[in-house]
Amino acid sequence: MEYLRELKATSRVTYREMARRTGPKPYYCGASTLSQAVTGSRLPRLQVVEAYARAVGDRADHQARQHRVGRARQLWKAAAIEEARPLRTDQGRRLRQIRTPEALGQGLARLRARVGQPSLREIERETAARGHRVPRSTCRLILAGCVLPTSEQLTVLLYAFAVTEAASMGWRIALSRIATSRDPAPTWPGGCVCPDGDPAVNAFLERRDRDERIKRKTGQLRQDEDYDAWLEVRAARAFYRRRWDYLDEDELDQFAQSG
Repeated sequence: MEYLRELKATSRVTYREMARRTGPKPYYCGASTLSQAVTGSRLPRLQVVEAYARAVGDRADHQARQHRVGRARQLWKAAAIEEARPLRTDQGRRLRQIRTPEALGQGLARLRARVGQPSLREIERETAARGHRVPRSTCRLILAGCVLPTSEQLTVLLYAFAVTEAASMGWRIALSRIATSRDPAPTWPGGCVCPDGDPAVNAFLERRDRDERIKRKTGQLRQDEDYDAWLEVRAARAFYRRRWDYLDEDELDQFAQSG
């Protein structure tokens, strides 16, 4: 913050004028935002620091402006790393101990701190460049442990946090372990399983009854009374076919003469 205050004192430009120089959105920063950036109460966002460095000094000297922005960005990253030192020195849980979304979010927050605590906007741009954009609001929820990232989101976040391909495998295993524990595969106890109440069984029975009603209306299926008579006819025919097995030779000759 000392560097920004020195630039402000050297240029002697008011905060209102600096705000006008920051340009239109999304680069615009208000006068109050610029003034709070040098109070030292908290680390300002990188976009505010860059806008501050661009707004002070001679606007026509592009080389000097690039030098100011580069120097301000370098100092901001050093301050961000120092602010995140507690997270960087804390080893946290091992990957095999990560079993909840909260623990996964804490682990990803430590990875973010180790690469200089990039802003959510920078993470969004980096993940979009990797082919799967993670919005800032979603990234905030993931790091806070409120939501579980998808496999694609976790992959691009690990890329943004400079995690190697070999090391990312452990994080994918941890994500799979958490997802499995939250939505386990159905298991059946031993013994007979009653299908009553199973959605698939109920759907099959309803479909069968519907098809039966349609076939009855269109004449493709016998009515109940006709069906009983048809069964009796079939039984009688089967009986007469079986009679030949029980007739002796005299009965067969008599049956042939009568015919």
